[in-house]
Formats: sequence, structure tokens, C-alpha cells
Amino acid sequence: MRSIDKEDRGLFTLQWKQQPRNVLIIKKPNDVNTENALIETACWLHQHYPDVNIIVEPQVAEQFSEKLPFVYVISKEEYTRTVDFAITLGGDGTILHLSSLFPKAVPPVICFSLGTLGFLMAFQFSQYQQILRDVIHGKASVTLRMRLFCSLHEQNGKRISVDGKEVDDRQVMNEVALHRGRYSHLTSIECYVDEQFLTECVADGLIVATPTGSTAYSLSAGGPIVHPTVQSIVLTPICPRSLSFRTVLLPSSSTIKMRVGWDAP
Repeated sequence: MRSIDKEDRGLFTLQWKQQPRNVLIIKKPNDVNTENALIETACWLHQHYPDVNIIVEPQVAEQFSEKLPFVYVISKEEYTRTVDFAITLGGDGTILHLSSLFPKAVPPVICFSLGTLGFLMAFQFSQYQQILRDVIHGKASVTLRMRLFCSLHEQNGKRISVDGKEVDDRQVMNEVALHRGRYSHLTSIECYVDEQFLTECVADGLIVATPTGSTAYSLSAGGPIVHPTVQSIVLTPICPRSLSFRTVLLPSSSTIKMRVGWDAP
């Protein structure tokens, strides 16, 4: 991809080395509008770009086996290697679901607003034909969105295990939240940035959010809205005891460690 006035706008042009061959379509489940949109989009792509393979999730392929007999199903492990670009039909939750399907690099995603929330929605579905033409022919711009790399450890540094299996590392699009859970009293969380002690947070919890996640849980907790091209990490307390503890913006390169205090439940 080539930068377009990158310093000012944070945009890139999408240039294919060859025309994309595989597109993944993810829809909001149990919704009539997204079901109709899926059928319309898939049929249009199949008619106008027959060389493009349309990939859907297994349950979707089974549900629409009669109306969409030409779609493909592949294992999730093959998504990163195979998918050239993806389409979401739904709301913000649909985008977050798609993000979870790609543990490493995520392909370009075209988001059509057909859900309840639309903070992350870029396009209206009524314009899908022109938008998809532009994407396939490399005439679209791309906004890069960061994700957080997260790993979970016990107090002794050993990875946390569930049912005898270590919890894998995760890449998250919105936020990591360390919360008091079902306990009624506040929890104490020590926070370190690049191995340097920052503060001890006595609160209901602590949120570490991306700019994308700044419009989610962090916003509800009083955090700011951060534009996705502002590369930063948002550290927001949840109902802190101290009146002086407010949201902190940190460099996107920061390594943040949150440790539950020894006296916390």
C-alpha cells in the first residue's frame, strides 16, 4: 500500500499486485436485513466477478445452501493465508467478531452499516456495488487500525491455564479490561508502563483501549474519543476511588503491565 499524505491524514491507497481472488463475508446472525444483504451482495459478486471466490462461515453456508450454492467454506486457520479482503454486514459487533477470526494480520475490511451501533461503520449498504468495484480495482483508501497484543499470567509469571490448557495470547481490537468481577468492593491494580511503575489504581477496574476502542467501554467510563489515526493507547479507570485519577494517553509502542494487588480478592 502507498501512503496518501500520511502525515496529515493517516490514509493509504489500496493497490493489489493482482486482482483479489478470495473475499470473506461476515454477517450479523439472526437478522433479516443482513440475510437479504448477504444474498444480494454474494449474487452480485458472483455475477460480475465470477473469478472471485466467496467465503462464508460454515453455519451461513448451511443456512443458505439453496440460495447461495456457489459459496465456499474453509477452516478458520486458513483465513489469514487465503482471504484477500473481507466484508461485514451488521454493526460494530460484527466487525469485532471478524477481527477475532484473524489472530495475526487482518486483511482490508469493508464495513456496511446494518446493525444497531455504527461507530466503526464506513459505508451505507445502498452504495455497495460502487464501493466493491473500487476495492476490487484498487481505487479505495485504507485507514489502519491498531490492535493490542495481550497475554495473561499468574503472580509468579507463569501463564494462566484453564482446564489444564494455557490461555493463548490474544490480539484485541477494542480493549483489555481488568475488572473486580462479582466482588462488591474495589480492587487494587498496579500499573506499569515499559517496566516503570505508573500508579496504583483502586477502582472497579482499569481499561486499556485502542483508539478504535475509545468509543466503547472506555467512553462509557469517561474516557475521550480518539481518532483511529492517532496512534495511542488509552488508559481509563472504571469508577476510581481517587478524584485525581483520570484517563491517560500513552504512546502506541508502550508495554503495559497490570497486576492485581496481593490484597485484592
